[in-house]
Amino acid sequence: MNSILIVDDDSSNLLELNSILMTDYIVYAVSDGTSALEKANESQIDLILLDVIMPDMSGFEVLAELKKSDNTKHIPVIFITSLSEERNESEGLALGAVDYIRKPFTPEVVKLRVSQQIKIINLQRDLEHAAAAADAAAKTAEAANKSKSSFLANMSHEIRTPMNAIMGVTDILMQNETLADDVTDGLEKIYASSEMLLGIINDILDFSKIEAGKLDIILAPYKVASMINDAVHLNMMRIGNRPIKFELKIDENIPANLIGDELRIKQILNNILSNAFKYTDAGKVTMTVKYESDSKNRLVLTVKDTGHGMTQDQLKRLFDEYSRFSENSKRSIEGTGLGLSILHRLVNLMDGEVRVESELNKGTTVTIWLPQASEGSEILGIETAVNLQSFRTNYIGHRERARIKREPMPYGSVLIVDDTETNLFVAVKLMNFYKLQIETAINGQEAVKKVKVGKEYDIIFMDHMMPEMDGIEATKQIREWEAKQIHSMSFAEPPSEASRAGETRSDMRKHITIIALTANAVAGQADIFLENGFDDFISKPLDVHHLDSILIKHIRDKQSPEVIEAARKQYFNADTDVNNDMQTNMDSMLLESFVRDARKAVVLLEEFLLKSDFENEESLRKYTVCVHGMKSTLGVINDSRLSEFANKLEQAGRDRNISLIKEETSCFINDLRLLLKKTESKQTVNNANDTDDLLDKLLAIKEICSNYNRKGALDKIAEINSCSEKTRAVLNNIMENVLHSDFEKAENLATEYIAELRK
Repeated sequence: MNSILIVDDDSSNLLELNSILMTDYIVYAVSDGTSALEKANESQIDLILLDVIMPDMSGFEVLAELKKSDNTKHIPVIFITSLSEERNESEGLALGAVDYIRKPFTPEVVKLRVSQQIKIINLQRDLEHAAAAADAAAKTAEAANKSKSSFLANMSHEIRTPMNAIMGVTDILMQNETLADDVTDGLEKIYASSEMLLGIINDILDFSKIEAGKLDIILAPYKVASMINDAVHLNMMRIGNRPIKFELKIDENIPANLIGDELRIKQILNNILSNAFKYTDAGKVTMTVKYESDSKNRLVLTVKDTGHGMTQDQLKRLFDEYSRFSENSKRSIEGTGLGLSILHRLVNLMDGEVRVESELNKGTTVTIWLPQASEGSEILGIETAVNLQSFRTNYIGHRERARIKREPMPYGSVLIVDDTETNLFVAVKLMNFYKLQIETAINGQEAVKKVKVGKEYDIIFMDHMMPEMDGIEATKQIREWEAKQIHSMSFAEPPSEASRAGETRSDMRKHITIIALTANAVAGQADIFLENGFDDFISKPLDVHHLDSILIKHIRDKQSPEVIEAARKQYFNADTDVNNDMQTNMDSMLLESFVRDARKAVVLLEEFLLKSDFENEESLRKYTVCVHGMKSTLGVINDSRLSEFANKLEQAGRDRNISLIKEETSCFINDLRLLLKKTESKQTVNNANDTDDLLDKLLAIKEICSNYNRKGALDKIAEINSCSEKTRAVLNNIMENVLHSDFEKAENLATEYIAELRK
């Protein structure tokens, strides 16, 4: 019930107004302004009826005081006045009164005027509550969106990091023209599967499109034979050892080239084919491809299976999100249940149509009509149709697409910055084809240092997520240094004609091209990099065509025609075939990359446990980045158990689960040490030249230990790659002493082993 305060020095007026209003409201009555102000401050008052003429304080003065206080300024006031005081009405309204009630009182008029104001008050209050609820809901939604954005960004990075190694190494291997056909076929399938998975991830992780309820359809010409072959070969692997016959029926009159979104069509085919194989234990799966050349010009895709089938009730729920059937009998069936919902959305976006017919225990038929314009008059033809149906088509796969005519650029120099050795390995190998001068750095500080000491690069490929200093901070520092250099040059005296002839690139130092190299490819991320000083953006896994265009734009196209032509003559006539022992070399280099990553991780994790600095935000961040990197690296070398262990620790770091970190990290370090020992035993023992290099590093470790430099000693130990088991044992012993600050013992161990090696 609403409350009303009546203020009047005439007790008869108070009694009369109270009798009129008391049945509908809670009524308070006072006889002077001071009491009115006190009551208004201490009670919940919805409306004040205020007499104008009072002895100690007029109604106007009371209203002015009410407006000064945050507690009472919102309370509406109706003045009580006689007809003779009508001239004061404008003054009261100007002060903020909402209405007047005139004496003598007419009960119905009083009730109506008060009721009208109370309705307004209650409506405003409801609106305020609704606004507050809406604001709370908006904040909750915003928090949920931020959480989702963070999750998607992390998922993008998590998936793309191992995909970078898978696709990158596969890409490098496929440059070898001497590989056996079965090896080539296997590599093709690996790459095709990865490529499709990556294409799907690109859209599922694009939260801005999901938020808007749409996925973009990009129209471009594509080859029908290639599209069919990719989808079929990818899904044939799903048959496994089950007694399933897969039959493909292709209309020879389909246009050879259509215009549409090839990736989306593959996504659709992958969805319906995977479901057909998934829910068929034995029997037959038939895929039919036709083209309706009429006013609609539609590609018709039909997949029929003799599998589990569905009930009519299940058919009605088929396109609901997360719907899966046969849950009890087929719990081993993989999938989230999102596939058909996404398929339905894609078909609708293409202005297509989907029809599903099914009968329980007899099978399902899915037919999809997709409007697709034809490009040119060429048709698929009977030979291509037969080859496709026999799974023998010689379409141009990734191997040929990836074997682009790379420009030799020996005049170009690049710096690749990444804290993961495996990622550096892939990037270096892909860029080696261009004969570039390549340097690497394992963190942001090292990259900044290289630039500041005067090293020049045509491009710096800068990873984003790194410990100590991330790519954005490193780029910021490089840009600040660069601006100072350009500023100082602008005030220098102009060079003479004589000195101009000998001008070096350093004299002409201008803008440094920095390309963001990252696995975080969520929509909007490119803008963030461009806003923070980067010139361009390339995501992992590295797309060879995108990489090629960046190198051409930022290196080749800045050279004179004479320089470009000379490089072409020098290298295009040379034998550029990949060596037959490429696989062996790559396996060895991958293991070396892993060993270096793992050694650094062991050092960092040991130091983290030794310091016990679990509550420090920066320490916890470094810990999380470290185990995150090891998770990806362990995944690349196919140690799924330890990779999952690292994932568990990474999640603990993100969740600030200190107790789990304390309990499990030592165990993880021990397991990682055992794996290191096993891996190192496979590597070749250093030859005499390696011994010289080892002696140099041991002498450096000895000197660093004499200066009690913990980080310097650990970094130098991590630089030692392949070595004998004995050397590794000595290094581990030195590292243990360094970690426990026993530098004299560490120095003595180094001295003793140096003497032994020199014998």
